[in-house]
Amino acid sequence: MARHHDRQRMLDFLHIDAHGSVQSGGGQYFYVKRVDGVVQIFKSTFKNAWPHQLTFFREGIDGYAISPDGRLLAVIENIKGSEHNPIAIVDTTTGGYKYAIKLDDVQSNNIVWRRDSSGFMFRSNLENGTDFKIYEYCLFRKSYEKLVDTEGYIFPLDYSPDGKKVLFRRFYSAADQDLYIHDVEEEETKHLTPHEGHCRFDGRFGRNADELYILTDRGEDKFCRLYQWNLAEDEKLPIGPSIDWELTGLVVSANGRYVLYSANKEGYGALNLVDGWLNVELPMPETKGLITNYFFHKDLEIVFSYQYPKRAPDIYHWDCKTENVTQLTWSCYQGVNPNSFVQPSLIEYESFDGLKVPAFLYLPKNYKRGQAIPMVVNFHGGPEGQFRPTFWKYIQYFLELGIGFCSPNVRGSNGYGAEYLALDDYKKRMDSVRDGVEIGRWLVEKGYTKPESLGVIGGSYGGFMVLSVITEAPDLWAAAVDRVGISNLETFLENTKPYRRKIREREYGPLSDREFLRSISPIYKMDKVKAPLLLVHGATDPRVPLEEAEQVFDALQSRGQHVEKLFFEDEGHGIRKLKNQVIYHERVFDFFLEHLARTDTDE
Repeated sequence: MARHHDRQRMLDFLHIDAHGSVQSGGGQYFYVKRVDGVVQIFKSTFKNAWPHQLTFFREGIDGYAISPDGRLLAVIENIKGSEHNPIAIVDTTTGGYKYAIKLDDVQSNNIVWRRDSSGFMFRSNLENGTDFKIYEYCLFRKSYEKLVDTEGYIFPLDYSPDGKKVLFRRFYSAADQDLYIHDVEEEETKHLTPHEGHCRFDGRFGRNADELYILTDRGEDKFCRLYQWNLAEDEKLPIGPSIDWELTGLVVSANGRYVLYSANKEGYGALNLVDGWLNVELPMPETKGLITNYFFHKDLEIVFSYQYPKRAPDIYHWDCKTENVTQLTWSCYQGVNPNSFVQPSLIEYESFDGLKVPAFLYLPKNYKRGQAIPMVVNFHGGPEGQFRPTFWKYIQYFLELGIGFCSPNVRGSNGYGAEYLALDDYKKRMDSVRDGVEIGRWLVEKGYTKPESLGVIGGSYGGFMVLSVITEAPDLWAAAVDRVGISNLETFLENTKPYRRKIREREYGPLSDREFLRSISPIYKMDKVKAPLLLVHGATDPRVPLEEAEQVFDALQSRGQHVEKLFFEDEGHGIRKLKNQVIYHERVFDFFLEHLARTDTDE
């Protein structure tokens, strides 16, 4: 294995040009891509027009929504990763903009436009910094006012076609939500989905205010199904085929007739289209990767972002009537041959209690069966996240360096049904950690690697997993990278932003149970750490405060343990800026190359 990477080659990988997050309006389509290291919005037409950069925000954007008439964008601006996001209104013709809301220390997001493009609603915690309420910006008045006065962690979903009612979702945890309808004129809110236990809900209006399309696992054995709900008669009709995989989102056409929804099949994704009036499934293109974003252009025309492990995201158009698919954008690979990229294998390993845990295993292109190679285990965030085989350019660079990569979806991950999702809640937290230890042991037992060549990396909750596995099984790992991870569940819950605390207590346990939180916190087990550790964090992180990394650094440094830190003053919960990504990736690659031992495959 090479002991030093080629910096220019790394930069080629990092500069691979991808397109994503597509929306359509006014006969145009809009998408995001990186420009000078930050995410901006581009627009184009369906007549092979050259794309036009529309936004030029200094630190890029966090999200956007196009008005139905295509004239305006409501854009969530990024400010140092702090998630204190102004919302700007951008003219899609001129690119000029003005702010709808711009307040310090306030989170505003989740934009939904009125059907007539006269304004939009969004959620914000501007009132007390904790509870989210729904506000509406009126283009005519050029101001916003409170639309729904409620408490908790809520998300606006849709306006009824006549604009008189609003559908929103209250979020208790990844496994538990509720739907509500608010009557704008009467100022009354109705709870639609009272229930006991955990149930998931998502929904959109159909052809009128009395018709909903919803995704829910209520009454189902395991996975969510799609229903058409007649509110006046309180009748729910299942529509579309019964699919034994997780359904992950829905979009409804402007006339309320057609529903797009995606299915998560073993991490890969398929897009489905159904005529809700006739309950007939309509044809969609076959895919072998992930459709990560989709939007109706017209009732039977769809634009979507598609990718798979060997191809970067691009935008496509599907005409259901002609069954023609047209590629609209072409990623640039910066001299890197995509034919050199590797497709992962989906494997299963048995955990400590017999549970079968899925994982994606990436092996270098020249890998020969039976050879032990340096290997890095990657843990996703969440905890209710899921590693999916999207296009991960940094994984492909690991493979070019001769380092294998494995990403398990430990218990508690999304995508495998409600039962699997709940297997790590509260008192069962360490069961997911044991899953993390077992994948390392499995890779060694199967001969893919050796303990002296086994590394681990993860971000956010994945960082908690990193710190946990290197303390629970210290002899198994040769090097570790913790990116914005949780080290102390007590201080994390005390210091994370108030709007997140209630949600996270449902997962990790309440602050009132401090004894338990201490028992699962890696910070109290630093004396067991043997593997060199690199800590990566952003100073403005609102989710996992910098203190979580500082505690670990101080504890290990005081013990003379090998620990390094890489803190970014202008980043939050992740590394977004290209200049910082270059610094981060170079440090990570060098770190693993230094500490993962040569194996029997090295020259």
